[in-house]
Parts: sequence; structure tokens; C-alpha cells
Amino acid sequence: MAVPQLTLVPRETIQDKNVKAARKEGNIPAVVYSRGKTTKEVFADEKEIMRLLNEFGSNRKITLNLGGEKTFAIIKEIQKDYMKNQLIHLDLQTLDENVKLTMTMNIHILNRDAVEQGDFVLQIQANEVEIEMFPRHMPESVEVDASLLKDQDNLTLADLNIADDENIEIMDDMETVVATLTYIQEIEEEEEEEVEEVDAADVPTVDETEEEEDEE
Repeated sequence: MAVPQLTLVPRETIQDKNVKAARKEGNIPAVVYSRGKTTKEVFADEKEIMRLLNEFGSNRKITLNLGGEKTFAIIKEIQKDYMKNQLIHLDLQTLDENVKLTMTMNIHILNRDAVEQGDFVLQIQANEVEIEMFPRHMPESVEVDASLLKDQDNLTLADLNIADDENIEIMDDMETVVATLTYIQEIEEEEEEEVEEVDAADVPTVDETEEEEDEE
């Protein structure tokens, strides 16, 4: 699969240098961090960013195109105004092929329909994993096949599609549970127990009631 590309322009090339005004016109401010180099302040087109995120997600190696100069990078941080559903700022980090990269990636669960039948549902215990590798070995996605639950009690990090890849190190405990198959009635019972515990905590004890009467 081709590496997605994001075009950048130096901030000084935008005539209106007011960041707030530029943002209203669809120019999202960003910074590019490079090991041993000066941080670059740039703008990126909001529509292009959203297309990239919607199609590829944020946990992917991308190509930055700045004035025809292309470098590989990752999106380190996305700042959003969730009330207005607007992008505010991007932090981008270029990649050095000779330096290992540590990052957290989302776990995608495949074939849920194969096991979520009748009164059984998949309960997610962990939805991300921390990995380390050289940039050239960065996976396009981290996945686990839910159909494995037909023969085992739960899914763990050891079941991930990258678990046997010698070029990728999983930093978390391999026995960490990713998901389990649970009977719906068990979930309802757990929720009822939690509600009962909360209600019980709100009821004053005899001592508390007596203290309140004494204060009066």
C-alpha cells in the first residue's frame, strides 16, 4: 500500500500571518520536529488532513511534502476543538530510518460477527498497544482475529498479527487480555451490582444520622 502524503507550506508563505484567520480559511498550523534540526512552522490544508485521517487513521507513516522536499513522518499529536469539531494544530515528527521508533497503535478487531452471536458479545479490555521498531518496519495496522475465540477463552497481545514479527517489539505484557466473549446476562448482572453498590454508598449510616441530629 502506498504511503499517504501530506503537503505542507511554510507559514511565511501565507500572506495573512494571523493563525486564527488562516485557520478559518482552512490552513491548519503545524510544526515539524526533526532530530538535530530546527523545528519548522508550517500550514497544512484542513481538507487534506481530514481525508488522510479518515482513510488511513493517525497511526501511520506518512510522507511530508514541503516545497518538493519529501520526508517520512508520523503524526505525534492532533489538537482539536471537540465542541466545534475543528482541527486546531498538528505536531509532526520526521523519521530517521536508523533510529528506532516507539509509538502506541490502535488494535483493530477482525471478524467480530463470527463470534458475536445470540446472547454473546465481545468485551474489549485493551484497544491499543505500545510497540518499538525501525520506521521501515512500522506496520500499516495492528489486528487480531476474533474468530480465535471459537477455540480459546480470550484474545491477548500474543494473538496480534505482529506478535511473531521479529522486527517489531511489543512493549506491553504479551498476556494482556485484548478481548473476551461474554454472555450478555453477565454484563447486566455486573451493571446491576455496580448500581447497588453506589446506592448503598449514598445511604447514611446510623452513626452519621445521629451526628446530624446532635448538630441540630
